[in-house]
Amino acid sequence: MKKFLYTISILIFIQNITLALDIVYPKQEYFKLNSPSTFFVGSVQKGNKLYINNKEIPVHKTGAFAQFVNLNFGKNEFTIKDCINTKKYIIERISNQKNNTAKFIPFNENKTAEIIRDNVPIRSSYKQFGINRISHFQKGLKLKVIGEFDDMYKIELSPVENAWIAKNDVKINSECINKTFLYDYRKRETNNEYIYEFALSDKTPYSIKEDNDNELTLKIYNVSANKNDTAIFKFILNQRIMGYNLKYDGDVLALSIKKEPQLDKLIPLKGIKIVVDAGHGGKEPGAISCCHDYEKDFNLSMALYLEKFLKEMGADVYMTRSSDKFVSLEDRVKYTNDINAQIFISIHANSLPDNANPQNHRGSSVYYYYNEAKLLSEILLNTIFKEMNMNIENVNQASFAVVRNTSAVSVLVESAYVINPDDNELLMQDDFRKAYAKTLANGIKNYVWYTETNNLEIPKTKKIKFIKIS
Repeated sequence: MKKFLYTISILIFIQNITLALDIVYPKQEYFKLNSPSTFFVGSVQKGNKLYINNKEIPVHKTGAFAQFVNLNFGKNEFTIKDCINTKKYIIERISNQKNNTAKFIPFNENKTAEIIRDNVPIRSSYKQFGINRISHFQKGLKLKVIGEFDDMYKIELSPVENAWIAKNDVKINSECINKTFLYDYRKRETNNEYIYEFALSDKTPYSIKEDNDNELTLKIYNVSANKNDTAIFKFILNQRIMGYNLKYDGDVLALSIKKEPQLDKLIPLKGIKIVVDAGHGGKEPGAISCCHDYEKDFNLSMALYLEKFLKEMGADVYMTRSSDKFVSLEDRVKYTNDINAQIFISIHANSLPDNANPQNHRGSSVYYYYNEAKLLSEILLNTIFKEMNMNIENVNQASFAVVRNTSAVSVLVESAYVINPDDNELLMQDDFRKAYAKTLANGIKNYVWYTETNNLEIPKTKKIKFIKIS
């Protein structure tokens, strides 16, 4: 019996050694790539040495590694080995040259585009990426089309303003769009919002812009009896912009502006609705770390701690997920908007594209889409820097779905890099995840109390100043 157990122990030991070399990226042993570089990320048994093409590479004390490699055009061969295992990879670098012969084609006859789904973006250019979205429209809205370029239509908002929309978001017919009439506009308020309603003869395009921390400009296009067929309204708030929503209810365009919360020194986040979003989940693991942990698990751990700390400060906290389950981006956005949250924070752990070096990237970054969330992003990153004694990167504007489509003040936090061995070691520690969540809670509190703690002058008027410009 002892001999049998000894044999089993030896087999398990040998198996552990054999499986010790774990390469989580690249995922395939042969693939094509349009990039001048890439990297190998994974782990070996602690204490083992690792070689790529017979060159020893650094291994972290946890066994993790991340090695950047340059690529020549054509096939690049890599042999990776530790004391027992050998793995071979072929990465073929391909050219990025494209033969794009698309040209802009103007339309001479009437064409109308009817939007076929909700939340469709119109853009300031024909590129379907980046920070170029002007507005998001609901299903059924009709637009005047004046031309096409590749997979985009050019639309006329007014005689002096154009935009672009994806062809697969609309259906085309030959209707003629008539001018819209603005019958009336009115204002009212609830305990939590200021609401402005614009009664129109038909749905028509619109845009809204944040001019600074407390001003909004609304444009309603194709409206008769206005300069350039555009009705323009300005809203000067007696507070910071704390989230707003603009959409049609029938032919009434309604703008809801959230009020700044009433502060309570004893309960710093009393009554504030905050959505905590643990990124990824279920069938969507997110990035895979050097030691083969899943980003979704790091995110959930931090989110649950953050929920606890925010509730202790008096906040009303709502979780997009509290377990390892899949939640679509659309459902995360809808959930946030349905409860009319004031703050939305999405928690992630970072990765990198192939042309970046994992060893050169460490620490936290925060992303926002609308300018109203820039201050929250800056305060969060500054709080992380002061309280966590870790590297920070930048506050960035980015077109992520969960911060772009929510009506709350919305940010996405990248806590650390799962593919950097040093950062990965931090993420593996429960104490770090708990402390990081506490720091995020403190950052949100600092944001909510920003006006008070910085002794900023607040206008005495209790109403929004509402001006019709044209």
